[in-house]
Amino acid sequence: MATIAVLSDEEEGHLLPSFWLSRRLKDCGSQVCYLTPPNCERLVRGQGFEFISLKSKREAGEIRGGQGYLGPLLCEGMLDDAVVTLRPDVMLILSLYYAAGLAIHYRYKIPVVYFTPILSKYNRVERCGGIVNTLLNTTSGVPELLELLTKAQVRFSNLMDIAHLALRFPELVLVPEAFDVPDEPGVYHVGAGVDLERTEESFSWDNIDTNSPIIFCALGSQVQLLKEFSRRFFQVVFEVATARPDCQFIISTGKALDAEYFSAIPTNVTVSKWVPQLEVLSRADLMINHGGLNTVKECILMGVPMVVLPLKSLRDHFITAERVVRHGLGVQSDITQISSAELIMLIDQVLHNESFKIRVNLMRETFLQQDRFDLALNVLERAISSNSHTTI
Repeated sequence: MATIAVLSDEEEGHLLPSFWLSRRLKDCGSQVCYLTPPNCERLVRGQGFEFISLKSKREAGEIRGGQGYLGPLLCEGMLDDAVVTLRPDVMLILSLYYAAGLAIHYRYKIPVVYFTPILSKYNRVERCGGIVNTLLNTTSGVPELLELLTKAQVRFSNLMDIAHLALRFPELVLVPEAFDVPDEPGVYHVGAGVDLERTEESFSWDNIDTNSPIIFCALGSQVQLLKEFSRRFFQVVFEVATARPDCQFIISTGKALDAEYFSAIPTNVTVSKWVPQLEVLSRADLMINHGGLNTVKECILMGVPMVVLPLKSLRDHFITAERVVRHGLGVQSDITQISSAELIMLIDQVLHNESFKIRVNLMRETFLQQDRFDLALNVLERAISSNSHTTI
């Protein structure tokens, strides 16, 4: 039995896909423990995983902002106690923190495997090259990292040499190959990364006419970042619902918005700060979403075509929306400009054109065929058995 530590940030869009992998590793007899910020404890433990809180003197926003865990790791010893307690055989690390992966490997002599739950327009060499920006913009931890590398007799002449060290560690992409680009060296597409067994609170259907078309609308965690913008958009959806009394609308507004923020909610609209997404998608005929990859993958696996409205400033969401359109799984528009009239047109286009539903179901079958947990397990086992920390 292996002991696997998972290092991630607090974004649900990053954590939820990892649960698919962690649950199956646990079913195979491995011990899986998450190392994340304190506010993730309820989510992680609620899915049956062990949890150790990452406590840092730095603000969580600074960690999310790209400076990452490097300073807390090397200057505060943030993981020292966790590593002593767990004695992990391998560390699964969110690939947004490539530099932290190097620090963990050379500080604790632990094999590292990265995991990626998002789409990127950059290849792996370019993504790892982002370590250079991290090191140039990080206020602490860089001298300590350079010292670690020197003691390990790693040869480097510039920051790009250090960035390329991350290419030596394998990367698991939680996206089927059919929805992304073919594998690069060291990159392994291992499946959709959707944990269909995750624990969620049940949803009450008492006030919803399930004989009518059900349209589900949610903007994920972006509601918290764009509160007023999101409120205005949901008002547009209310206008659509008023014009389409033949449909039932379920709207998840996110943690930042209460029903009190809205006026004149139509009778065919159910508003909630949170809904169990998998359960609602299991009955939905269409989803209006923001292009979050996790949401799009869940729509595909539940056979639900989409109207995707990404914010162009959120690059990965825009890439995901383009993939949805390219594969004929839905339609796309500009959320900053959309009117109720245009949204009605897009909804009707998807609901009344059976080809969208057919293509979603075909992609669902492809997703199921490209479930490669066996490959993920093999990569982890090789990382553990290779003792790569003694040769790098």
